[in-house]
This record gives sequence, C-alpha cells and structure tokens, in this order.
Amino acid sequence: MMRKLEMGFMHRISARLVVGAAAVATVAACAAYNPTDVREEGEQFPVVAHWTATSAPIAPATVNGALKWDQRLGFRSDVSFTVTGPPNGVFQWRVFRSDCTVNVVALNNQSATGLRVFATTQSYPDITLDATGKATVTSSVAGWLDSLTSYSVRIRPTATTTFTGVSPASCGNLSYSAAK
Repeated sequence: MMRKLEMGFMHRISARLVVGAAAVATVAACAAYNPTDVREEGEQFPVVAHWTATSAPIAPATVNGALKWDQRLGFRSDVSFTVTGPPNGVFQWRVFRSDCTVNVVALNNQSATGLRVFATTQSYPDITLDATGKATVTSSVAGWLDSLTSYSVRIRPTATTTFTGVSPASCGNLSYSAAK
C-alpha cells in the first residue's frame, strides 16, 4: 500500500514527462514543416509590390517610356524601363518623389514639397536608343517606395549638369499595386 505523499510525487513526475514529451514533439514538428530559410541573394526575396508608369513626352520632345518596378522584401527593387524616341538618342532618367505636376526642386531632403530623387544617381544608368529609336535598361535599386507617397519617372536628354527633374522631356506618375 502506497502512502498518499508518495502517490502525489509519482503523479507529478509522470505528468512532467508527458508535458516534456509533448513539447519535444511540437518542436520537432515545427522544424520539419518550417525549416530555417537563409536568403543571401536579393533575387531570392519575394516581390511585395508592383509599380508601373507610362512616361509621356512633353512638347517639343518625342521621347516616352514604360517603367516596371518590382519591389522586394529586403530593401531592394528590380527595375526595367523601356524607352522610345529619336534614333540613337541618349537619355537620363530618374524616379523622383512627387508627381508630374511638380516642377520645382525640394529645398532639402526633409522638405515636404518639391522634387527629390529617389535612391542614388548610380541606380539609373543612361539609356542609349538604337537605330530604330528603342532601348530597355534594367537596374537594381536599393530603397523602399512608400505606397502613400507620389512618385514620377522623368526623362531628359543626357547633359553634364545634375538632373533635378525640373523641365523633363517626358514624365509619368508611378502607380502602385500589391503583389499577389
């Protein structure tokens, strides 16, 4: 015959063993269904948003473009920009914070109004059109476009001065759509 104190002690030990076994089984099940995923390359991060724009010429210019911007987790975007215009033309392009109605430079990076280039100028390689007047350029851009902010893509003929976005040859507002 067991004393009451001994029975309680044995019951507590077996209850702890059951709970411990259940915890081990749960961890093992999670590890089997949710393996650790290491991502080292930007292309491995999922696309979370799509941005597009159609850049229309501003008279007297005749250059226009179609922008496709796939925003990924990990602070990176894959960008493709197809441009048409005069044969063998060379152009610069940039994405600016603000829509096409704005034609003044922001006073500084904290300014609530005015044009501010998104990312660095190295993110935007020059575009050289072929003999038929077409070209597509691709780029990887670091940064995160905010869906509550207006952006525009602007094109101008290549020049030696800094491209501030003012008086572009072509402009188009970016449109946001969530990735599905």
